[in-house]
Amino acid sequence: MTRSDTKIAPQALWIAGAVAALGLLASVQVKAQEKPYVPWVAPADAKAVKSPLKKTPENLKAGEETFRENCEVCHGPKGDGTGPTAKTLTIKPANFTDAKLMSTETDGSLFWKMSKGRGAMPSWEDQLSDTERWQLVMYIETFAGKAKAGEKKPE
Repeated sequence: MTRSDTKIAPQALWIAGAVAALGLLASVQVKAQEKPYVPWVAPADAKAVKSPLKKTPENLKAGEETFRENCEVCHGPKGDGTGPTAKTLTIKPANFTDAKLMSTETDGSLFWKMSKGRGAMPSWEDQLSDTERWQLVMYIETFAGKAKAGEKKPE
């Protein structure tokens, strides 16, 4: 073995080790991003909660203002999940105009989800009062023109 061989060998081992570590790190990051989507379902006790507020023009207007100020950037002005931030998110914001989706949501489940948050959806329980969040629930439900889950639609 020549003198130059002994100098190259430790450097080569270090480089090979660094490349292997980077490859392992990249593999772990890819696997972390490949997590399967888990549907977001509120607990049964939260789903059963009814709004304590009456659906009035004042409450709907207040909900609309709260939506515009806090939710529109992701959920879009029409509530269809196409706000300017939506395209940057891995999991797209809920489309509140989807009647099928909204038929599965109760007042309580919407309130719970906006209160607790998940992933890119922030928790609003420390930023918005209970009243503001209930007004927001009322307004969100107008996008799909739905009756609340479990209620019969007017004939």
